[in-house]
Amino acid sequence: MRRVIRKKLSGYVFGIMLCLLGFSVLFVVFWKAWSSASASADFFSYLWSYILTEQVNLGAVGTLRLTYLSVLGAVFLVLGVYVLVFSRQVLYLSGGSVSLQCPYCRNHWRARRAMGWAECPYCRKFIQPQVMKTGS
Repeated sequence: MRRVIRKKLSGYVFGIMLCLLGFSVLFVVFWKAWSSASASADFFSYLWSYILTEQVNLGAVGTLRLTYLSVLGAVFLVLGVYVLVFSRQVLYLSGGSVSLQCPYCRNHWRARRAMGWAECPYCRKFIQPQVMKTGS
């Protein structure tokens, strides 16, 4: 069996944009927290407490906690991966030959793939053959 992956471009672009947005928000959160957390003796506990308590000033909009930003970045990242995974379609095609039948002379022949229109090798008419059996 042959596997064909069909990708939807709009889904890939949207998924990559969401992933980049999530990575950039998480990068900003850790960039903001890194300067004070790197000097601490217990790095992870100080980083955790800094992210839970520190706020970021967004100018005229107001302030926002780093906790909310990190949750927002994680949501964007997970949603982007979800869109990337489900924006492709996997089709399995049989690699074997198929048995075709002419609707006029009722003779059978084998071909590598099913055809929409073909010439019957027995009566030489241009027909739409019927697929009788698929597989190897």
